[in-house]
Amino acid sequence: MLVWNTKFTVIYISTVVLAIAFLLLDLKVGFFLFNLSTLPILIFGLLMKFKKNPHALMTLMIVATIFSFTGDFLMLLDIEESLFKTIGICTFIVAQTSYGLLFYLSTQFSEQSIRPSLSKRWPELLAFLVLGIYAAIVLEYTNEFFLPGLLYSFFGISTFVMAINRRFFVSRKSFVLVAIGAFLFILSASLTGFDLFATNKIRYAIAIIFYSGGHYLCSFGILTQIDEITNEEIPVKS
Repeated sequence: MLVWNTKFTVIYISTVVLAIAFLLLDLKVGFFLFNLSTLPILIFGLLMKFKKNPHALMTLMIVATIFSFTGDFLMLLDIEESLFKTIGICTFIVAQTSYGLLFYLSTQFSEQSIRPSLSKRWPELLAFLVLGIYAAIVLEYTNEFFLPGLLYSFFGISTFVMAINRRFFVSRKSFVLVAIGAFLFILSASLTGFDLFATNKIRYAIAIIFYSGGHYLCSFGILTQIDEITNEEIPVKS
């Protein structure tokens, strides 16, 4: 059984809550410590799961999380902020690309050949259109970060489309967990885009909640699928 247990969930959520508490109290050392501890805890958990079941999907999930953590670190640096935030956004692009590839590869484990017709693809097309318009609105606030923000928007939206595409190939539980997680990434990125220098603490705190929740739910969904594959209980479709 690979899915997250209650103890791990409590530790992960507690770290997020403490990071937000220190943020709102304007205690930078505590905030940096707990905010930069959240994803390493998730990475450690994933590595422990990998030891139990070294599935191919686990590798990409770990890579995506490591790049996300690197981006977190770069975005928090308060020296040469413009430079490091640009590099941080580029690192997040790699992380989102890794997630997108992960979601695509996760559709390749169905026992039957499933070929959804174009008429059933309307949610993907609608998501791409709506999120594209929303991204255009957010990008107006990115100023000097417009180009990396534009690239991130494209890959972030594509990753979400890959997430909802999984509905034809995986169980309902795995699909819902990953889809919600991917959407939380969109919400987190949009809130960050409105205020890249984190001048509004409440907005920043909400973005952290969405971001941390996105990572947790995406990993939970993929681990659920791996459990189903291992137990030879692969549903044909949601």
